[in-house]
Amino acid sequence: MTMKGKITLNYEWFNAQNPNAEIKSSHQEALKETAEDHIIEMLGKGKTEGSLVDNVRFDDSDGDEGIEYRGSWSMRTENGTES
Repeated sequence: MTMKGKITLNYEWFNAQNPNAEIKSSHQEALKETAEDHIIEMLGKGKTEGSLVDNVRFDDSDGDEGIEYRGSWSMRTENGTES
């Protein structure tokens, strides 16, 4: 007999200066890595949800200060079933 369960991690980013703006495609991989690293760290501390913050500057189009992003993450667990 086995037991099955499911754990889902979700995260979402937005541009802190302009929440309606599209997230630049050149920033998406960096934000993904930041989210994954932070989520792993927080899960190790027993957290199941939290906030995300990052500032990305890859080129001059990002301005002198870069672009600030904010977001949130959460973990959802579905109870296991026996089979």
